[in-house]
Amino acid sequence: MKPRIAVLLSLFVALAPSAPAFAQDAAKLGELERKVDLLTKEIESMKLGEASEPVAEASGSVPGFAPAASKVYRARPSKVAIGGYGEMTYQNYDKRKQDNTAAGTRDEANFLRAILYVGYKFNDRILFNSELEIENGSTGKGRGEVSVEQAYVDFRLRDEIGVRAGTLLVPMGLQNEIHEPTTFHGVQRTSVERNIIPSTWRENGVGVFGDLGPVSYRSYLVTGLQSTTNTGVSGFTSSTGLRSGRSSGAKSYAEDFASVTRVDYKPLAGVLVGGSFYVGQADQSLVANSVPVSMWEGHLKAEYRGAELRALYAEGRVGNADLVNITNGYTSAAKTSIGSKLFGGYVEGAYDVLSLRKDNKGQYLAPFFRYERYDTQADTPSAFAKNPANSRVEYTAGLTYKPIQQVAVKADFQWMKNQARTGVNQWNMGLAYIF
Repeated sequence: MKPRIAVLLSLFVALAPSAPAFAQDAAKLGELERKVDLLTKEIESMKLGEASEPVAEASGSVPGFAPAASKVYRARPSKVAIGGYGEMTYQNYDKRKQDNTAAGTRDEANFLRAILYVGYKFNDRILFNSELEIENGSTGKGRGEVSVEQAYVDFRLRDEIGVRAGTLLVPMGLQNEIHEPTTFHGVQRTSVERNIIPSTWRENGVGVFGDLGPVSYRSYLVTGLQSTTNTGVSGFTSSTGLRSGRSSGAKSYAEDFASVTRVDYKPLAGVLVGGSFYVGQADQSLVANSVPVSMWEGHLKAEYRGAELRALYAEGRVGNADLVNITNGYTSAAKTSIGSKLFGGYVEGAYDVLSLRKDNKGQYLAPFFRYERYDTQADTPSAFAKNPANSRVEYTAGLTYKPIQQVAVKADFQWMKNQARTGVNQWNMGLAYIF
């Protein structure tokens, strides 16, 4: 901006008449005053533009979007907004399983995600937003991938209702929509919100959204999940539930559709309570009969004077799971049946100890503890056995430190238990940023 100001000032000097001209020609004086006024307005406009560039901060996020993802909503009309986030992780595994046999799991360091948000605000009512992901540091040798995690156009008719269309994040849980790594505790996203509510779950679709005072809602019609293996989609599995049934917006079969609706209520400052419901079909004309899928979840998030609480419970059901097993070649002997019922929940508490200081200079330091219980084979078809390894309990304890709100350093230890006694404990470290 500064070079432009210098150019305008040079132009002003070049166009300014000499001192004798002021006295001799009143018309020229009036013209000079007009040019000075225009120059002043241009300089003020440029300064305002610099000051009004949106910043990735939680106070500016909108319902359903994390701080960096919502920057375009705070941009000025006819402006591009660019943001992003990234996270690097280190995972160190115990050498022994829960039953004291050798684990054989190698430690791993990974640049897990590098994300770029690009959005454009056409005017106060219409905008485009997108999220592009590079995962696992590369696309070579099958180690990583580049994905469009969301790309949509919003038509905001009024505050109470708008229309959204494109590749949409399914509005379920606390982390599927708001998954930037500075917004949650722990190096990894919660296991419940990876294996019960699959993250990052996105589908092609269209829907409505809006705010009604303390209530916000989103309701979409989207392409359905794919329960069986075909064209690069693995289908439902015994250990990860619905997760591998996502087509992620890539040539999604549209033989079956689903609807998902979410409602959130903020009764008090710092408190959010809500839930969502998903229902659809997942056979995509690849199974001999229909495969109805439903899932519901309820969630709570509360913050008060440095104390934080999060809780979530989710439950899903899959109809005609036996036909899915037969189509995918899953057997009772191998205990690979998909779950006709799956469930999971967690509760997490944290406390920002630096909130006790009057001048913490924007820093944040919170120890946290989380308990998770989930089972991707809570029920299976009668002819198929369960694998006890899929009934899991996890405890996670750790620290989150933020020298500034846009950067987080994390460390945690996880106790991993299951009914087959094959769990492997691990400790993790992570570095995360948003901008």
